[in-house]
Parts: sequence; C-alpha cells; structure tokens
Amino acid sequence: MRNISLLVASLWLGACQVTVAPVPAVLDPSDPAAVEALKQSLAEAVGKARVELGPEDLATSSSVSVLPAPLNPNETHSLAMPEQFDIVIEDGACRLIHRKSGETYPLKGATCRPA
Repeated sequence: MRNISLLVASLWLGACQVTVAPVPAVLDPSDPAAVEALKQSLAEAVGKARVELGPEDLATSSSVSVLPAPLNPNETHSLAMPEQFDIVIEDGACRLIHRKSGETYPLKGATCRPA
C-alpha cells in the first residue's frame, strides 16, 4: 500500500511541472545594435569570426540563416549549405536554436518581441 501511495504522489508531483515552449520571436532590423548582436551571437554559435546573414526579413521572420563562406579563387563549386537558426523567447530571454542540432545559444545584447 505504501508503494502505491508513493507512486501516486510522484505522478501527481510530476504532473504539476510545467514546461513552457519557446515562443518564436523577431528582431528590429532598423536597430544596428540588434543586428550586430545577432551576428556576434551567430558567429559564436558556428565558431567563426564573422558571419553573413541570409536574405530573411528580421522584422517578420523568426528564422535566420548563416551563409557559407564564399568560394575562394581555386574553387568552382561548394556543397556547403546555410546554417539555419530560429529566434525565440525562452524564459524571458532571446535565444537562438540551431535547427540541425537543437542546441540553444543566448542572443546577447538584443531585444526581441514575439512574432
């Protein structure tokens, strides 16, 4: 009987835990500091010194892509693909979620709003 009571108590406590899903978010592209903060956070996420953003409209799109490095003079083509990230608000902070790996990175120095 005691084991059943413990099981019921643990199930009840587990049901009380609430996890809030990340909310898709957008940035203000007219704010140069926000765009620079986004580029810096993305550069840290992909391990590069600088990144070039894809063509997404940051005012309306909650996703952003990091373009691959341009070809050097000795290359004729590349199989490199853009890295895709989602901009979200999670626990009250702006974050980037890498679509391929699911890793989350802080978006430091930028404010975002729900999309």
